Amino acid sequence: MPYLLDTEFGKMFPGKADQFLRKWEGNIVPKLQKMSTVKNPLVMPTDNESEDSCYRALQILITLLPPTASGRSKGWAKCSTKSALAYLLAIKPPGTSISSLLDNYQTMVESHQPHIVCLGAPSSTAQYIIVAENDKVSIPLEDNSLTCAIDKLFKMYWVCNVEYPVQLTSVFNFFENVYDILFSGGKRSKAVELISKLQALS
Repeated sequence: MPYLLDTEFGKMFPGKADQFLRKWEGNIVPKLQKMSTVKNPLVMPTDNESEDSCYRALQILITLLPPTASGRSKGWAKCSTKSALAYLLAIKPPGTSISSLLDNYQTMVESHQPHIVCLGAPSSTAQYIIVAENDKVSIPLEDNSLTCAIDKLFKMYWVCNVEYPVQLTSVFNFFENVYDILFSGGKRSKAVELISKLQALS
């Protein structure tokens, strides 16, 4: 199933399927970390050097791209980076059964959209699964990389025509730019502004 996401996404956006894997860790993650540590040290949510660089970059990205106006108008108030991150990634202990991941009551947040579950710590070899509790769907991923898991999740949203979590609309708009596909946000969106700042970094 996961490889079908690559195939179908490639049909929708020819030549774009590997954009995220090529750009994220080699180009964007270092710039996000540089922006956080050099330009605004308060942005860094953690100083734990053992954490996975992709995981830290997600924390920084979510900190820099707070909820959109549409999210707030629907009753979603600002929350911590950890709470917002839960709409994208949940971390569970190694050995957690996949069937238990489909129980809504076990999740940190009420998530109606698919998200990633990491069995183990992102800094170690972990198993990643895309989970959609409402539809009772779980898709174990063969790759043990958080970057690859994000890539598959994003493609699933497009291939299955699923709306982004409103709490992370700006984050997913940012991902759209990484893939170099149609941008959902306006020209003055927070994601566009952040992209411009990252491009200005050497």
